[in-house]
Amino acid sequence: MNKPCWYAVLWCVVGLLAAAGPVAAQKIDAREYTLNNGMQVLMVERHETPTVMCAIFARVGSSNEITGITGISHLFEHMMFKGTRTIGTKDIVRDLEVMGKLDSLRALMRDEEKIMREQLRRGFIQDMLDPEAKTPRYREIEKVFDSLILEQRQLIIKDQLDELYGKNGGFFLNAFTSEDMTAYFVRLPKNKLELYMWLESDRFMNPVFREFYSERDVVREERRLGVESTPTGLIEEDFQSMFWKSSSYHWSVIGWASDLGSITREQANAYFNTYYAPNNLTMLLVGDINPDETIKMVRQYFERIPRGTVTPPEVVTLEEKQHGEKMLIAEAETNPRAEIWYHTVAWKHRDSYPLEVLAGILSGKTGRLYKKLVEEKGIAKSSGGGPRMFGGENLAVNAAQDSKKYAGAFQVSAEGIADIKAEQLVEAMNEVIEDLKKTPVSEEELQKVKNQLRVQKIRFLDIMSGMGIIFMLGSNAAYGDWTEVNNNPKRCDLVTADDILRVANMYFARNQRNILIINSKTGPEGKNEGGEDPQFAQAVLMIKAMKDAARLEQLIGMFSMQMDRVEDPKEKAQMEKLLKIANDHLKELKAAEGN
Repeated sequence: MNKPCWYAVLWCVVGLLAAAGPVAAQKIDAREYTLNNGMQVLMVERHETPTVMCAIFARVGSSNEITGITGISHLFEHMMFKGTRTIGTKDIVRDLEVMGKLDSLRALMRDEEKIMREQLRRGFIQDMLDPEAKTPRYREIEKVFDSLILEQRQLIIKDQLDELYGKNGGFFLNAFTSEDMTAYFVRLPKNKLELYMWLESDRFMNPVFREFYSERDVVREERRLGVESTPTGLIEEDFQSMFWKSSSYHWSVIGWASDLGSITREQANAYFNTYYAPNNLTMLLVGDINPDETIKMVRQYFERIPRGTVTPPEVVTLEEKQHGEKMLIAEAETNPRAEIWYHTVAWKHRDSYPLEVLAGILSGKTGRLYKKLVEEKGIAKSSGGGPRMFGGENLAVNAAQDSKKYAGAFQVSAEGIADIKAEQLVEAMNEVIEDLKKTPVSEEELQKVKNQLRVQKIRFLDIMSGMGIIFMLGSNAAYGDWTEVNNNPKRCDLVTADDILRVANMYFARNQRNILIINSKTGPEGKNEGGEDPQFAQAVLMIKAMKDAARLEQLIGMFSMQMDRVEDPKEKAQMEKLLKIANDHLKELKAAEGN
């Protein structure tokens, strides 16, 4: 299933979650159960509407990958929509026969790719993806391979899972992948909960990874659109790789292009058997349910799946200590931008709470960054370029403590106005940071920030009839302890001015600092579509790349729901442009379907 735009939208949700901290500001009363096969189940009753938000979180993401198969976690997000032995096929026997032949041919093609890879290293070819670089034997095998792909397409019932949910009132069927988790979710009428149990248990018990090789190409195209074709995508990828020296956060979730083209179905099967076993999953149900009755249904369907025989390996490679300041200087067709990242701490570390509060001191229109860079110096833009997703402020200056499962980063960023240099942004950001290291925060400012954090977290819970709670609970469960949802606010409330001063001096050291400087290449606004910023241009590319009319309609619905919350005229104008582009593209897709 081609879902590049949904991937970006959901990533905005995860970004908001990370910025606000993966916790809630009020107690979530979740009922916890453990199935005989080790699967964790969390339920939250909410009886406002007769619906249930359902999700399954797998405790696996790009941080669990190794070189050679980077991007496989995100590839699985796609593959899990390809059906089962009963869903998505007209003839499972022939379907499996064709897939077996395709695997055999791919093994022969990999032998030829070894030759091509050696030719690339020796300078005889310039690009393995160039059709002219293919060996004669590769081209011969590829003809047979392509003919089998065409036969397989005749056997497939496209997007049957989506169709089944849609006919039964299902909405928002999708998934996302991050560094530390992968999640699958849908909202359903409460009287269709047993359908969910049947479909999802079948999906996790009997998946069939049909269209495997063509879907790798879809993901590579997603990478091209989302990373390689944006003004700053490859620069940001370079910066991330520079910052994370040794840990598996070194690569992005979407993976390296060369790995995406070489992952085998055998590797995919092994990855599934390790990380998608029930003992590595958490089911979440939020809505109009009776937990005591619902758990009987969960056990009936999901205890059929045997516990995994392979224990997921522990991530043992730690991020090695940095020994000197690093800087990446680049130019792009965009406004000047600057980021400063510091190595900090992982989720639930005792210092993650004061760092979260410290990020609040710097962020927002009343935060220190905005006051210094926008109001006092006038060198940064006030609003961010991209459309605001799921509410919240969309400012061009921001700070966040990004506490991942295995390590953390404190990130400060700013987008400059026309005719300034990104170095000026860095200088101003440093002034704010150095002041925090010298002067204690007043009790009044500290309490104001704590109150703001609580409000942000409460609002997040209200997103899309249970989606906020799903993300709150699911992310913490994937990290290792869902009760952190309720513990974090208490710990943030205990943060003192001395704690802020201590962590600022402990972590904001020059030898732990990484600086990204992006100056304008062709002018202050670059040459993106419509003269807009790179985030807008990326959203346009992703919308136009969508091939599924039903999913595009869902996206349009989400955009429309957010319009009333947007106050900034420029933001609203951008969202209106995106809606028009999306609606025009939807008409094209529906016209094509009618032919």
